[in-house]
Amino acid sequence: MFVAAVAVLIGAGIIANPMHQVNAQGNQTNPTNATGGAATNATTGEKKVVAAVKIDVDPVMKALKDAYPKLADVKGEDKSFVEGLKDLKDAKETAKTMVAANLLRDLIQFKALQDMR
Repeated sequence: MFVAAVAVLIGAGIIANPMHQVNAQGNQTNPTNATGGAATNATTGEKKVVAAVKIDVDPVMKALKDAYPKLADVKGEDKSFVEGLKDLKDAKETAKTMVAANLLRDLIQFKALQDMR
């Protein structure tokens, strides 16, 4: 339950932050500059710089691995992971593990993108 709550909060944060930025872009004097790094306030002419916040995904990744031991070696398309899924008897548990594996892969990719700077 804790893992699901953390995943929902991270997902909401990832979605809400870009939505806030998109809404802030409506105040630009030049609406075609939607992809620019700095937005200009139409009334004051003041430039605002959008800063990206680094999210620590390690605790979430650890919580996923603790909750689903089959995820211990997930790094990419791992055949041993697929073989391990075949050992699970409960379809619901298999589905949860597959979703957790996809979430873990996404977090690994997200962390790699953050570390590229």
